[in-house]
Amino acid sequence: MANVNTPYKWTLGRELASKAEKELGETPRVRDAAFTKIKSKMKERTDISFRKDDKFILRFLRAKKFDVDRAFKSLVKYYELKEKHPDFFNDYKPSSVLHVLEDGFPVVFDNVDNEGRPVLALKVSKWNASDYNIIDIAKAVFMAMEMLIESEKNQINGVVLLADLEGIGLSHAMQLSPGFARKVTAIFQNCVPVRLQGIHFVNEPVVFSGVYHILKPFMQDKIKKRVQCHGRTYSSLHEYIPADILPSDYDGTTGPYSNESWTKRFLELDPVFEENFSFGLQKKKKSKGSKMKKEKSGKGEEKEKESLPSKGKDGYKKKTHTL
Repeated sequence: MANVNTPYKWTLGRELASKAEKELGETPRVRDAAFTKIKSKMKERTDISFRKDDKFILRFLRAKKFDVDRAFKSLVKYYELKEKHPDFFNDYKPSSVLHVLEDGFPVVFDNVDNEGRPVLALKVSKWNASDYNIIDIAKAVFMAMEMLIESEKNQINGVVLLADLEGIGLSHAMQLSPGFARKVTAIFQNCVPVRLQGIHFVNEPVVFSGVYHILKPFMQDKIKKRVQCHGRTYSSLHEYIPADILPSDYDGTTGPYSNESWTKRFLELDPVFEENFSFGLQKKKKSKGSKMKKEKSGKGEEKEKESLPSKGKDGYKKKTHTL
């Protein structure tokens, strides 16, 4: 992690500087003013332990085109959603999804497209839906996205997603409930500060129309416009992603699809994710005063007793709630 006290220095050259200004409105003056304003806003949220180095903050500013209010809102949600969805963010590091990686996905191709964007790909056919939940796949993809935006080039150029849906069936589709779709799109669109510049589907089966119908209502309009479905027409895919960076599975020239070498590099990033996860919402501490008030108040004592589950022979039974 970069030192908090080290001021940001541009090192990416003139071409990217021009692109960042044209597409994101980023200039040295805009950037410095944004750093000052967003760090001031951080002081207002004493309940959050923010990661404050400039390089980390920049990914949120760039994702929101230097609209500081929107960038700060996204940063806060980044921490809040991690508390709101512990099932998703528990043990949030690459080694926790080793079983997904060993099945062959996701993978980031070695080379970038013509716009300098990395391509993150996954093959649904490699997933046996009875072995593990779709949430593990989503975690793996999101962590791969977070890994990609460690690079400033990727923050500016954006990222492309390629999903091969050959082999998707009812066992896969049944896990994609509206509840899951709502959760995963909310986390992705509000929590991962990435410029997703394209989503490409290939080998879509008939069942895919139903799956996409579930996802679509939760997607932002700008994301919907970036979705392309190519079927088995790989020449159509090559119009967006050049054949010379694609595996032979898609009539590319880089050999068969494999994530082996990429997985080794990805698994080395456990310490990075662990350190990043040390920041976030601070747990509230109960004051002694409030505890004494509860002890003195008969009503409070009665409420405390009511909230406890009933005790049986085998210990506390799980309390049930009706909505």
